[in-house]
Amino acid sequence: MTSLFSSMRPRKKPAWRIVAPLILVLLLAAGWSVYWMTASTKAMVFIDQVLAREQEKGLVISCADRSIGGYPFKFLLDCTGLKIVDQTPSGQISLTASRLVVVVRAYDYNHMIGELYGPFELTTGRKRATDGKIVDVRRIFSGNAGTVTSSLILENQVLKETTLVIRDLTGTLVDYSNPNTPQDIATDLKEAVVNIRTTSDISEPIGDYEAAGVVKGLSLVGGAANIQSDKGARLDDAAMRVNLSNAPYQLAGQALDWLKVWKANDGEARISEFNATSGALKLKGKGQFKLDNLGRVQGVLKTRMIGLDVVINELVASGKIREKDAELGLAAISLLGNANANGVKIALRANKGKVYFGPFKIAKLKPLFDQ
Repeated sequence: MTSLFSSMRPRKKPAWRIVAPLILVLLLAAGWSVYWMTASTKAMVFIDQVLAREQEKGLVISCADRSIGGYPFKFLLDCTGLKIVDQTPSGQISLTASRLVVVVRAYDYNHMIGELYGPFELTTGRKRATDGKIVDVRRIFSGNAGTVTSSLILENQVLKETTLVIRDLTGTLVDYSNPNTPQDIATDLKEAVVNIRTTSDISEPIGDYEAAGVVKGLSLVGGAANIQSDKGARLDDAAMRVNLSNAPYQLAGQALDWLKVWKANDGEARISEFNATSGALKLKGKGQFKLDNLGRVQGVLKTRMIGLDVVINELVASGKIREKDAELGLAAISLLGNANANGVKIALRANKGKVYFGPFKIAKLKPLFDQ
């Protein structure tokens, strides 16, 4: 006769019910490991193929040392001693950085995140027509610190969205406005964020983009940036939102080729938001721009500004406008009744290669396209 206590004892589970889940987990782990190793090897082969293809087009990307890691759920490409050289018909542009890290999730190849670490150096050189040798190499920027992070989202191998973030960047820009005496400009940037995304069907060859950007704490001291004092130029913050119409989604070649296609499709940039603050200066505006047949910007940005006198004084101090012209221009603005408690209405216009700030001509634009 079975006692009450014996009937209450827990029944033992068969051994296979305990071992089977463990074996299954081990098999899955082993299978995933094989997949990761195979995929990482293929990734390195694919990267080499892409680099070789780009090198044929004139873009050379090299690393002093390169490795891949990130097991088990991502692929992490680590490149130290990065050097990028872009050969163009007229010369070359090169960028060096201490390290580049690119991360791709093992289960989603359409989202890539890259981070670039300083110090950086950006240079340009002119190609001599006689023998193709690069001469007149100029340092454009050298950065001592900071990081540059980029996020890329693809769809059917077409860029769907990208975000670029620059933080705590310090370094030196070089001002070549006077080629005989280039001057250094000390540069400090707290943060800059730019997001570009497609807003229409990317199955079509052309469509629309939206670009939004924010800049915080930009300081430039030295060279042409020193207008009135040794404090240089300062931008506390700025925000802009731009919509690009009739822009190509995918195009092999140089950035200039992209601009030419955009121009050929009658592309337009519509600025729906622009706000900037620099000390007592405040600026808000909207406008639209296109490219003319020479690749020069043409259009208008209608603004309302608080602190116009500050800008005019800086333009006079830098020699861009004469003091007498400044007085006449301010008088004309006052007579037109554009000023009130909310600031002064004034337009920034670009037309036929010349840039006007209200009644003042402040700059000339060089053609981007061959004449």
